[in-house]
Amino acid sequence: MIIPGSDPRLQSEYGTRDGDLLRISGIPDQGRRVLFGPHISLPPGLFRFELSFDLEARGMGMVTVDLTRAGGHRDFYLRRCFEWELQRGLIRISHALPQPTDRFELRLYAGIGFAMAVKQLVVFRLDEAK
Repeated sequence: MIIPGSDPRLQSEYGTRDGDLLRISGIPDQGRRVLFGPHISLPPGLFRFELSFDLEARGMGMVTVDLTRAGGHRDFYLRRCFEWELQRGLIRISHALPQPTDRFELRLYAGIGFAMAVKQLVVFRLDEAK
């Protein structure tokens, strides 16, 4: 499943749509949720999630990514983003979902001075559907 940056299922309080991209900037302080979505249903299985983007400004502080559902009420996975991921413009996570998941989200947190142009979120199923 390919979800382009222009898709309204990818959301940001600090973003604007620009053609096929979602441009994110103007974050007022540290630790803000700068990207969330796509609020999709996924069956149980092993998945890979790939967020591709152009980093326009690194800013200060940590950048973190998490996988969650139901509006952030249950985190499956949370970690700090590696600098090489940010510079390369690709965050890749493989994760197993043990049960059906409604309202799945990938979330990105950053802070002041951070700016990016989100190209797409790709969701791959890595195991065979049963």
